[in-house]
Amino acid sequence: MSDHPSITVYRTRGCPFCVMAAELLKQLDVEFEEVFLDDHPDRQKVTSDILPGHHTVPLVVVDGEPIGGFDELRQLQAAGRLEGLLRGD
Repeated sequence: MSDHPSITVYRTRGCPFCVMAAELLKQLDVEFEEVFLDDHPDRQKVTSDILPGHHTVPLVVVDGEPIGGFDELRQLQAAGRLEGLLRGD
């Protein structure tokens, strides 16, 4: 079992917010899995099933807990809480 949380980013390739979310995570030097939903027939249902009411990408999930999209990542970073959350502190 890893000491670090499992991080998954549900995204599409052409979404600018998805690209920014992935870049932010890369800058923080954390490992994450990207699930590309470009060819999924109902990607809005996928994200809504994970986080009810969330119909867009990206959707970032940390240890099974959905935290939202790029805006939520930035808010957590501004509050000084993102790095600890992503590193399991």
